[in-house]
Amino acid sequence: MASAWGSPQWIEFTGLSLEDSLRFGWLNAVHPDDRDLTQGAWEAARASREYYVEHRIYRQADGEYRWHQTRARPLEGAVFGADEWVGTMTDIHELRGLKDRQDVLMAELQHRTRNLLAVVQSIVSQTVQSSTSLETFAPEFESRLGALGRVQSLLARVDHNDVDLHTLIAAELAAHSDGNSPSSKVQIDGPPVALPATSAQALGLALHELATNAVKYGALAQAPAKLDIHWRIQPGPAKPVVELEWRESGVTMPAPSTARRKGYGSELIERALPYQLRAKTRLIFEPDGVCCSIAVPISIASMGAENA
Repeated sequence: MASAWGSPQWIEFTGLSLEDSLRFGWLNAVHPDDRDLTQGAWEAARASREYYVEHRIYRQADGEYRWHQTRARPLEGAVFGADEWVGTMTDIHELRGLKDRQDVLMAELQHRTRNLLAVVQSIVSQTVQSSTSLETFAPEFESRLGALGRVQSLLARVDHNDVDLHTLIAAELAAHSDGNSPSSKVQIDGPPVALPATSAQALGLALHELATNAVKYGALAQAPAKLDIHWRIQPGPAKPVVELEWRESGVTMPAPSTARRKGYGSELIERALPYQLRAKTRLIFEPDGVCCSIAVPISIASMGAENA
């Protein structure tokens, strides 16, 4: 269908004169990527007797293409092909942008939910395998869910952006503290490192397992023992690597049947972290305490200013 008349508002908005807009000249104001869609809508209107399309229209004031919703219907008694259709165009650019952002947020929410459910499912499965009874399963499962919840709380504060490594470690240790442990027992030291959500979640669960073991059997349970947590940033083959070491000392180690039994914590550190984060890990039960090293690749943007 060709155009027979253009409104003053159309002429002012697009910069196309009436003569330029007649017949199919108005298509020149439609974004090139939307012209086939626009013409297809006209063809569909033959049967439906109603024209509807959302497309981008050129605005001469700034050279921007803005989304518009265009509708048209034939006048009463008109036949298709006659110049007796009337229509309107409504600027929906902001509305369209809000919808697009809403779609992105919904897709991201679904992605995060699937990932979180997968983590919970893994925690359930591994805790069942390492538990000797339902009575032992319940507190261990609850404790691990608590650790996952703490990481999620940190992520929520930063809108699921990067999480500071020192903050992650301090939060996990605080959750295992009775409020009476002297600060001299624990030393935490390292440069600023911002961990992405996936790394923070996996590393947070590993720290929880180490802290739980330390509270039950190790440095956080025995008065003369100490815990040193430090990390540094080293160059890697493709990305920088943050090398974290958890080192307990002065611990009287228990019998192998308790502390050294391979359980969920060992599986998480020795197998899950390398798989999920491409990390290199080592977990050793030394005669005077647990020593665990975790090397995780990070982006340059995750490093502190003094390390960049």
